[in-house]
Amino acid sequence: MMQVSGSIDDVNNQITSAMIMAAEEAIPKTRSRANRKLVPWWNEECQQAVRDRNKAFRKLKRTHNVQHLMQYKKEQAIVRRKVRQAKRSSWRNFCDEIGRTTPVGEVWGMIKRMGGDRRKWEYPVMVFEEETAVSNKEKAEMMAKSFTRVHSSENLSEVERRRRSITLNQHLNEVSRKEETGSKLDEPFTLAELIRAIKRAKHTSPGKDQVCYLMLKQLGEESLLKLLEMYNKIWKEGKLPGIWKEAIVIPIRKLGKDPTNPISYRPIALTSNLCKVMERMIADRLTYVLEKRGLLAKCQSGFRKGRSTIDSVVRLETEIRKAQANRESVIAVFFDIEKAYDMMWKEGLLIKLSKIGVEGRVFNWIRDFLFGRKIQIRIGADLSDQYIVDNGTPQGSVISPLLFIIMINDVFGTVPEDIGRSLFADDGALWKKGRNIEYVTRKIQEAIDIVVEWGYNWGFRFSIEKTQSVFFTRKRIQEGLKLRMYGRDLEKVGTFKFLGINLDSRLTFAEHIRRIEEKCKRVINVMRCLRGKEWGASRLAMKKIYMALIRSVLDYGCVVFGSAAQSLLKKLDVIQAQALRLCCGAFKTTPVSALQVEIGECPLEIRRKQLMANYWAGLQGHNDSHPTKAMLQESWEYGKRKKENFGRIGNDTAKELGVFNLRVSCTVVYPEMAPWKLVWPEVDWYVLEEKRRAKGGINLKMVFNNRIAEKYNDYTQVYTDGAKEPETEVTGLSVVVPSKGIGINRRTSNMLGVYTVEMLAILIAVRWVEKSGQHKVLVCSDSSSVLASIRSFYSKSRQDILYEVLQSVTRIFNQGRQIQFVWVPGHVGIRGNELADKLAKTALSKGNIEMQVSISKAEVKSVIWKTVNQMWQERWDREGKGRQLYQIQRDVKCTVIGSGNSREETVISRLRLGHCLLNKTLKLIGKHDTGLCEVCKEEESVEHVVFRCSRYDVQRELMRNKLREIEVQDMTLKGLLSTQT
Repeated sequence: MMQVSGSIDDVNNQITSAMIMAAEEAIPKTRSRANRKLVPWWNEECQQAVRDRNKAFRKLKRTHNVQHLMQYKKEQAIVRRKVRQAKRSSWRNFCDEIGRTTPVGEVWGMIKRMGGDRRKWEYPVMVFEEETAVSNKEKAEMMAKSFTRVHSSENLSEVERRRRSITLNQHLNEVSRKEETGSKLDEPFTLAELIRAIKRAKHTSPGKDQVCYLMLKQLGEESLLKLLEMYNKIWKEGKLPGIWKEAIVIPIRKLGKDPTNPISYRPIALTSNLCKVMERMIADRLTYVLEKRGLLAKCQSGFRKGRSTIDSVVRLETEIRKAQANRESVIAVFFDIEKAYDMMWKEGLLIKLSKIGVEGRVFNWIRDFLFGRKIQIRIGADLSDQYIVDNGTPQGSVISPLLFIIMINDVFGTVPEDIGRSLFADDGALWKKGRNIEYVTRKIQEAIDIVVEWGYNWGFRFSIEKTQSVFFTRKRIQEGLKLRMYGRDLEKVGTFKFLGINLDSRLTFAEHIRRIEEKCKRVINVMRCLRGKEWGASRLAMKKIYMALIRSVLDYGCVVFGSAAQSLLKKLDVIQAQALRLCCGAFKTTPVSALQVEIGECPLEIRRKQLMANYWAGLQGHNDSHPTKAMLQESWEYGKRKKENFGRIGNDTAKELGVFNLRVSCTVVYPEMAPWKLVWPEVDWYVLEEKRRAKGGINLKMVFNNRIAEKYNDYTQVYTDGAKEPETEVTGLSVVVPSKGIGINRRTSNMLGVYTVEMLAILIAVRWVEKSGQHKVLVCSDSSSVLASIRSFYSKSRQDILYEVLQSVTRIFNQGRQIQFVWVPGHVGIRGNELADKLAKTALSKGNIEMQVSISKAEVKSVIWKTVNQMWQERWDREGKGRQLYQIQRDVKCTVIGSGNSREETVISRLRLGHCLLNKTLKLIGKHDTGLCEVCKEEESVEHVVFRCSRYDVQRELMRNKLREIEVQDMTLKGLLSTQT
């Protein structure tokens, strides 16, 4: 077995070499085929089908036999089917990956690649400062010099160098290596931390050492322990392997920029995945300490759990609405830091870390991590020489965002409290409200001067061109009333895009909605193109495009721009209607309400209420120090004006949707016990694995009892269960200890999910174990999802209860006792489980709630969704249009049912909606005079043609016979066209 000894670089080389050798034996490498025309949908099945077809063709060519001709045609049909299936599958997978931020150009590019249009792109001849680069090596060298210049200290002015020097001289002791303090942060890493860090990693490209996450995820326990030993050696010595600080940079051209200029490229750094795993473990620890101690600025929303861009925008919008109600003005300044990440001062960051109490191993590791970093540019197979990076956080690293927000944490620290502020990473804003514009301008100018002074002290420079101001007022502003920075006037604009929301000076959101229209219309053009593609025109694929690229855009920021005038918001309804028509191939005459029901998409007005209530629920999970939560408090400043902004109607919306009085659990939880000190509980999945392996036909009761007898015979068994009545939302739990004759059941708060009560039952069980003094305990639960959360340390909805369970388990282990979790199959006659199940159901009938439990954000969202669905249902019931579809489908649903064949889906949708190429519809679009049937002289509707028209008597009889064969008895439109049929 490998010995972890020698220098850090030697140890890293040993471990890296061992993993690479193992990977070369176990993971085959592929060779690229240079001249082959590749398409994204091509797979092994297509390749095999083509081989079989070609083989059949060669045989036919030799024999000219009729049977061989038939075989060839069969193989050709198989090729067509496989290709068709592969195209559809590939397109659906692509649709699953796109989102609001996906450029429309990327979708167009995929459409072209699906058709086989693959263009080989190369870096052109480059020119920079009178030098020309022709070969890949020359281009790589030119780009390397260009990129390192961005980070160079030569970019600093004389004043900025001097101020950096003054700050450094004042804090010289704070940038040198620190002695170990013995704090919780400095403790050795655990195997549980390492495994969690590896599991959370996504499959990104490897760095120079060629170690990818796939290799790390396949390591056995012994190998992981050796890796952990290396990490702890690095942790103790505070020195990283040299290769971890070397990055391979791939230049990617910025959209619309000159390809011959090296500054037109964005560097994508590939760094060591081994280093990223360690970064993730350190970042988790550091985040816990910063959040637990409240060291981060309240106004900072960037890179923090439970925070979003909308927090900042809501606060500014609320201030502007209050000002409008009181005939006041708001002046806002939006700051932009020049090369914020690229020119971050490393020594300054170390000083900031010392100031907030980060010392010992964490400090030494970060110090070594920041300095001595090198980059190489790769173009094709050629690499540039290595270049040292002077300033900035390492691009592409896991811990860089956290280090950056620590660096700018106090950017507004000395700004007066009466000035509003927000931070999202490096996007900062200051604003002030008042009636006297000259006075407000003066106060904002003083705040700008304070921020500029801070920038001088900490090595940041603000961009005069990109830092802009907006005067939110209905008053006329004097031309001479301007704000200044570095002795120059700041640009005063009428509209500013703040964290994705375009804010105009009167806060009408007209410009923002206009830009939404433009963006969505480009996507609608994509959808029109897809209607002509057999592989991309299915209803499900089209809806995925709508949800990813249109609905996400309509949703983002609607909590803010939902206060716009109804005339503007109706423009968004038009966008939705156009997209839904394309999804199902409906006619323009089809009522929008019917389209929404057919596709399963809620009206935007109701959806905006849902999203506002969801955002409200998220805020309730924060403590009162969250700055946006204060916006929900009653305020006389709103006056009598009825403007439906979030600050004014957020609570009213929550009341309307029935969640205002619910007590919401913490959105983000930081336990009293440091997460890395928590014990990693064992979960026995043996019975579940046997069940999956057997795929039925297995006596689970016998398997479970045998497992207990073999491994846990001397353990005290504790069974837990949770129950919920779906109709009444009543919940309860139980804990049973058969050997002690103990049975505990509690009725818990209403509206909790089954997952929550199952976890609460386990919490009651482990607390009983903690108090009882039992030395060996086996906790048996039939909830695999809860047990998986306990094993992974992560719960999507109830991290608060999970931490309580883990802390209790840790205390039990610290007392030298044992507790083991095991999955038990439910409803198979296992005595303890049956007792727990019966006792939990008994708890549902109790009159009073015995255990008050806060409801999670996810559970609040579930309540909101049910209420919203009911609102939509009531609207559909009252709607005057789309009554043919109402006869077929009374209930609204958010699901789409499709056959995958776009032609069939279009025909069926048009029949269900009642708008198709019959005379009734043709009359509506001016293509028929009367709309009557030419034979029967009745209105030619779907119902008339299917059931009464004499022209189709023969076809109708054939249809009835076919329907009888498949046992369809209901000969009505609902019977023929409902989703159940």
